[in-house]
Formats: sequence, C-alpha cells, structure tokens
Amino acid sequence: MGGDPGRDNPTIRPVRVEVEETESPVPDFLPWLDRIKEAVDPSETPFLVGLPRFLEVSWSDSKSEFLGLTRFELNPNELMRRRRMSAPSGPVKIELNPILVGDQALLDHTFVHELLHAAGLTEHDGRHAALTASLAPPPSLSESPVLQRLRSAVIDGQDVQGWVCMNCNSKWKRSTVSRPKRCPHCARSEVQPDNGLSKG
Repeated sequence: MGGDPGRDNPTIRPVRVEVEETESPVPDFLPWLDRIKEAVDPSETPFLVGLPRFLEVSWSDSKSEFLGLTRFELNPNELMRRRRMSAPSGPVKIELNPILVGDQALLDHTFVHELLHAAGLTEHDGRHAALTASLAPPPSLSESPVLQRLRSAVIDGQDVQGWVCMNCNSKWKRSTVSRPKRCPHCARSEVQPDNGLSKG
C-alpha cells in the first residue's frame, strides 16, 4: 500500500491490507486550499484558482493499494499546455483510502499531498515534499495506528521472519521492515535470513 517497499530490498515484498468501507464524510478541501494559497507562489500551482469548481473528493475502494490518489480527466499533454497557460485543469478527482479514517494526522498529510498534485505540483520533488510536510506534518510511527498496522502487515507477509548472525550465531525474530545492517549482539554485519524462521 502506498508504493513498493520491495523495490530496493529483495527481502521485502508489498502486501495488501483489507479495510472496511466507511460512511464517514470526506474531508473538506476548502480550508486546505486556503492554507495552500498562503504557502505557494501562484506560478507553482496554476490549477489552484479554479480547483474548487473542478475537484471531487471521495473514498477509494477499500482494496486500493494507495493511501491517496489524484486523477486528472485530461491527458498529460493537455495538462502541460494548460499549466503553461495558467488555465484550469478540468475535472480532477482525489481518492482517499478509508483506512485513514481515525488517523487524523496521516489523513491530513495524505490529503494535502494529493491537493498539491491537484493544484499543479504534479511531481514528487523536494518542493512538493517540503510543502506537504510544512502544511500537514507526517505522524511518527508511534503516533499513527495506520502506519503501525501497515508495518505489521508488511513484516507478517514476508517470507523471512527472522535473522541469524553468521559471526556469533545469535538469532532474533524480525521486527523491522528493512533488513538489519548489523547484529544487535556483536555489531558485525554478517546477518543472514534465519531459515528456521522463514515461510515455506
């Protein structure tokens, strides 16, 4: 969910987290658009002025792999032309995953991330990341029940469930998404999957 955590680490593979549909109302985008207007230069967000007229926000399907998703109706070439002209984007839809209900900080962070895309900051670059973090800071793992749930699901879904140090022979159960760089007992980097704690 939200990307491919296995792209840079072959011991990690993505998992799907099933969530229930929600009857909760979608968040109001107008207060966030006002805050975004105060934080950006108009040239950065050419679609912002007409956005309230074209934007639709909804909850995504409960089986969606993404926390949030922005979809423009127009094709990329037409959107690029409209960006250059500072013309409206046309219809745009933001979908938010219902797993976010009850995790307000992560919901706000995800929503602002998608609103900035809808406003014209379509790239995942440093400016987009900085604006998102300043307007709606991401919660820490300890503060976010959704991040904790996702981390547990990723860990539980991996083939490798434990590690062994080839230097001191210490073994421990997997508790992190990433592969450990060093043994927690002898600090050597000779860490391998523990076949006794691997699935299959």
